[in-house]
Amino acid sequence: MKQTWNKWVIITALGCMSLAGCVPPAAPDSHASKAPVLQVSPSDNATPQTAEEPTTDSPSDTVPPTGEAPPSRFPEQRISLLAVGDIMVHQEQMDAVWNPATKTYDFHKFFPYVTPLFQQADWVIGNLETTMSGSQARYSGYPMFNSPESLGQTLKEVGFTAVTTANNHSMDRKEQGVLQTLKYLDQAGILHTGTFASAKERDEPLLLTKDGFTLALLSYTYGTNGIAIPKDKPYLVNLISPELMKQDIARAKEKGADLVAVALHFGVEYQRLPNAEQIKTAELCLTYGADLILGAHPHVVQPYEWKTVTREDGTQHKGLITYSLGNFVSAQRWDYKDVGAILKLTLHKDESGKASIEQAEMLPTYVHFFRKNNKRNYVVYPVAETLEGLQRGEKYPGLTKEAIQYMTRLQKEMPVHMNMAVSKKKAS
Repeated sequence: MKQTWNKWVIITALGCMSLAGCVPPAAPDSHASKAPVLQVSPSDNATPQTAEEPTTDSPSDTVPPTGEAPPSRFPEQRISLLAVGDIMVHQEQMDAVWNPATKTYDFHKFFPYVTPLFQQADWVIGNLETTMSGSQARYSGYPMFNSPESLGQTLKEVGFTAVTTANNHSMDRKEQGVLQTLKYLDQAGILHTGTFASAKERDEPLLLTKDGFTLALLSYTYGTNGIAIPKDKPYLVNLISPELMKQDIARAKEKGADLVAVALHFGVEYQRLPNAEQIKTAELCLTYGADLILGAHPHVVQPYEWKTVTREDGTQHKGLITYSLGNFVSAQRWDYKDVGAILKLTLHKDESGKASIEQAEMLPTYVHFFRKNNKRNYVVYPVAETLEGLQRGEKYPGLTKEAIQYMTRLQKEMPVHMNMAVSKKKAS
């Protein structure tokens, strides 16, 4: 595991499963007062773990003479995961990062203040809502996105592990755009799921594995803006389909996934609350066995919540739903379109081998736009860390008084918004 997040306080108490969850006790360097924190235990009726019965197969399996139990076959494990929403590149952003002297696009300018957070995590996931189809296909922003392929290398360098690619812009450069995007992601060393070059690749779930912990990541979209997916190549883009999602979740578990995350590109743009279809689709994925829903598409942050569902076999299953993580980076302004959220998770596997989402936190982010020397600039700021830095006297070039006031406001109101109840069913 990369270095531990020293701002996290892990609670081991069981049974605290409300929408707002347990808030850790105050600590000298805690986020508890800055962002909503939820606590989940592996089981509502958890009991202390007991050692396995010893066997006589070999001396190492016997109980030591002192009476101590043998070591667990599954050492306790924790994985840190960050997930963000839409990674977009409008024409204004390309203008901002273009260097006429070198004739290159340098996307690092967007990310200096979130990179330290990313590089502390074991895994970082985002939704790539653009294609990288190559310069021959002409770079462009909205409404038909094609971004410079240097974006892929930048995302890798700032800390991204994987991106989801199933969204309404997946087919903006048609089949060739899908294939080129996958090629450039592979060249950058970024894992990906949601669009595929073959049926065989589509049928293999993306598994993130570290230190004996395996997370499956799946990705689906409501559509592709009316651009047809070739009938003989449905594998190019995963569309939201109950049958397909059920099949894929089951396959991921068969392949050894401890937890399953499903990225859903759904909902209505610019609506700050999820609609009934989003709630239904997210719950359906939990019913099929998913543990985490990563929502995108509305371009604004929507609430998140723990949800308990009844599976087909009658068992109760609890998962975490983030309906929309908003825009991580884009040129969209105002009405909360310049606000995103970093979902910060601790994934836990106990000594029995049972995995769960142990703790979740939503960290608001803000995309600040400013002009310098008649050139556009876009910078993603983590709100809490930036405000803390300002209090310590740190300098942020280009950050205006108005932007600081806006982030101060976001620091207060976003936790309330993100913890808003959105459905009648509450996590038990």
